[in-house]
Amino acid sequence: MERNATQWILLWRIALITLAVLSCAALSTFWSIASAEDQSVPPLPLTSFNDLEESTALQHDKFAPVAVQEFAHQHALLLSSAHGESNWKKAELSFTPLGPGTHSWLVQATFEEKIIGYMIISATDQGELMLSEYGLGGQSPYDRELLSKALERQHLSLTMIHANGGELQPRYALPLLAYWKVERPNHQALYIDATNGDLLPSATVKQIETALNPMVFSVTDASANSSWLVDSVHMRPTFNPMDNLLWITSKPVKLTRVQDWTQLHKESGIIYSANDRNVFYGGPLPIGGYQLWHNSTTFQSILYIAIGGHTSTQRFVPLDTLLKDGQFYVTNP
Repeated sequence: MERNATQWILLWRIALITLAVLSCAALSTFWSIASAEDQSVPPLPLTSFNDLEESTALQHDKFAPVAVQEFAHQHALLLSSAHGESNWKKAELSFTPLGPGTHSWLVQATFEEKIIGYMIISATDQGELMLSEYGLGGQSPYDRELLSKALERQHLSLTMIHANGGELQPRYALPLLAYWKVERPNHQALYIDATNGDLLPSATVKQIETALNPMVFSVTDASANSSWLVDSVHMRPTFNPMDNLLWITSKPVKLTRVQDWTQLHKESGIIYSANDRNVFYGGPLPIGGYQLWHNSTTFQSILYIAIGGHTSTQRFVPLDTLLKDGQFYVTNP
C-alpha cells in the first residue's frame, strides 16, 4: 500500500515538471513572435503640428525651380554679409509658390526654428529673376496668426473653410500686392492683404488676376548675382502717419538720385503714399530705413526702402518700384 502511494507521488511530480516545461516553451515561443513583430512593424510616431509644418516646407521646396533656389541662396549670403548677426548664412530656406502662374515665391529663412527674415522672388515677363522684396527679423507676410484674426472679422476660421470644401491660396501680384485668396463653394472669393489683414476690394483684385498670364519659367544664368554687394542697413523708429495729417496738403518730395534719398532720410519723418492705390500697399506707410545694393561689375545700384512696420509687416522694396505708383512726403512740411 505504502509502495503504491510512493509511486503515485512520483508520477504526480513527473506530471507537474512536464507541465512546467511545456508552459515555459509556450511562453518562450510567444515572446519570440512578439519580439519579431516589434522589429518588423515599428510603432507609429506621434506627429505634432510643428512636424507637419516642417513636412510642408520640404514639399514646398519641390515647387521651386533650381534657378529660384540658387537665386535665394545667393541673396541669403549677400544679406548675411551685411547682417552677420542675423545668421542668414546658416539659415534654412523654405519655398512657397505664390500663384497664379507661379510668378513669385515666398522664401522664409529660419535659424534654430525661428524666422529671421524672408524674401519674395519674382519672375519678370522676360523670365528673369528679381528680388521683389525682403524682410529682416521675425515679421513676415502670410503670417497665419494675422490671417486667423482677419478671418475672425469675417466670421470665418481655417477649420470652417476646409470643412466646407473651401480653399486658401497665398498669392502675389507685381509690383507689391501680397494677399490670401479665400475660396468657398457658393460664395464669392475673399481677398485678404497678407501684410496687415485688411480685406481687399474683390472686383479690383479679380481684374489684376485676369491680367496675369501663366508663365513657363525658363532657367537663367544667376552667376551675375555674385557681383552684388550690400551695404549696412540704416534704420529709424516707425510712427503712425495718421497722427499728423499735415503732410496730405504738402507737395511730395522729388527723388531722382540715391543721394537725394540719403539727404531726405535725415528728416524727422517720411511717409510713402500711393494715393488711390494705397489699398494695395497697405498705405500710407511710414519709412523705417533703407539699404543700398550695388553691383561691382555693372555699376548698377538698387536702393531698397523699408516701408511699414507700425500696423503692418515691414518690407524692404526697391525705390523704383515705389515711385511707379506713389510719392514720398515729410511729416512736417
